[in-house]
Amino acid sequence: MQEQSTLEMGKIHHAFMGPEEMVIDPSLYSDTSLMADVDRMSDPSVRISDSMIMGMVLKFFYCYVHKGGFDRPVPLEEVSKLCEMFSRHRSLNEPDDDIELMNYLRQWSFSLRMLADITKTSHIIRSIVTQNISPKLLEQEEYVGLDIGTGTGILLLAQHIHARRNGFKNITLYGIEYDKMVGLQSYKIFKELGIAEIILGDARDAKNYEPLTSKVVTFVSNETVAAMHQPLRREHFVSICKTLFRVLGKNIKDAAFFPEGLIAFCKDLNVSVLLAKNTAFQGPKEYHDMNLFPQGIIIEGNIVPLHQLGEELLPYLSEWAQRRLPRRW
Repeated sequence: MQEQSTLEMGKIHHAFMGPEEMVIDPSLYSDTSLMADVDRMSDPSVRISDSMIMGMVLKFFYCYVHKGGFDRPVPLEEVSKLCEMFSRHRSLNEPDDDIELMNYLRQWSFSLRMLADITKTSHIIRSIVTQNISPKLLEQEEYVGLDIGTGTGILLLAQHIHARRNGFKNITLYGIEYDKMVGLQSYKIFKELGIAEIILGDARDAKNYEPLTSKVVTFVSNETVAAMHQPLRREHFVSICKTLFRVLGKNIKDAAFFPEGLIAFCKDLNVSVLLAKNTAFQGPKEYHDMNLFPQGIIIEGNIVPLHQLGEELLPYLSEWAQRRLPRRW
């Protein structure tokens, strides 16, 4: 897969779009920059709203595709057009399409799907930025975050906000990504932002946790959850957790997690099983060698069916966006 040349911010211009053509209700969106939103959400005195999070996700999607402009305003019209193009990027081009941009969206489809699944990603980010930190870890001088299967790295941005909202000045974040092309783009972006370090490697390989072996970890996010119709082994969720806890067990004993837990169905025994931190997300021993299929997720202290993740945020989107934007799960 070849990376396309940098797509400049503001390169594409369109005719005026009406409110019904926007991806989100214009009254809920602020035409500020991504980093202005991050700074605002990082202030513990600010109450973070759902629409604020969704706006940040939309801006990150736009800036990730265009590889820059984090400190520039992102007009809703521009991000709406990008979302509309992504909603049909698997189909044939239309006459007025920017062919270079459409081909870029096709090439990077897998990693961009999480960003385009605005409601689910916003729900996850909300759970991270509002999650309580163990009192023991609040006494630490350093916030250490780990994001496994980091992809575009947006959950690292959520951890950055989480750390600042909890008063941390010394923040160290790591993201592990297996796909070299995706990881390289995220590496460049987060190096520019100065927020996190991206480790290019397999999260099942113990050596990739080396930078964390001498640190007390505050937060771990692991988005390597397979779709409901696929076994967890497809995304190596269980084997990744096995390595994680074997290598960093004592370092992560007080850490907060996303997901907080996972409900998985065991076809062999025809039962559902809880995977959580207390069993290193492995479940009871009799399930270790069996195929498990994700059903639900524990988030914000609640059990949510996987297909309903982010569903409560759907009304914020326009009707066409609700129907057409692709889903991560």
